[in-house]
Parts: sequence; C-alpha cells; structure tokens
Amino acid sequence: MTTLASAPVLVDIRVEMNDHWTMTVELHETKETRHLVAYESTRIRNTLASLPVGARVPIEMVRAGSRSNVWKAVALHGRRVSPPDSSATTAN
Repeated sequence: MTTLASAPVLVDIRVEMNDHWTMTVELHETKETRHLVAYESTRIRNTLASLPVGARVPIEMVRAGSRSNVWKAVALHGRRVSPPDSSATTAN
C-alpha cells in the first residue's frame, strides 16, 4: 500500500537532526509535533540536517509508521528557508 504525500506544510524546526537522522518539527499553523525519521533523498536529508532550531521550511511528508508519529520527508518546497526569528522575545 502506498501512502500519498500530503500537500506541503510549513514547519518550524524544534530539535535539530541527531546522529540517527531524526529531527522534530512543529507544524507552523496547528503546532502539531512530528518526528522526521526518513527522507526521500540524500539532498532532502542534508538540507534539513543543515537547518538550525527555529528555521521554517515548507515540507511534504508521508507517515513512516502505521502506529506512531513518525514521518518521511518526500519533498521540500520554496527556494529559501526562513532563518530563526532573532527579533522574537519571550514574555515573562
């Protein structure tokens, strides 16, 4: 059974890629957390691995597992990735 990719969604990088090629992203609009564990290509994996926490990028994803919150990045969209917002401040 093949799972079709979703439409591109804008995600914020929450945890940078680790030594096991896993990273945590948050859907910008809904704040849903997803764990990227697989990549359609080395180019996609390397591009995502180069991003810092807070970067924002549009990604197409498909589920990588049937019972957990793990995802495969199948495409990146847009020419530029937004850098982290250095002007944001935290209210206490």
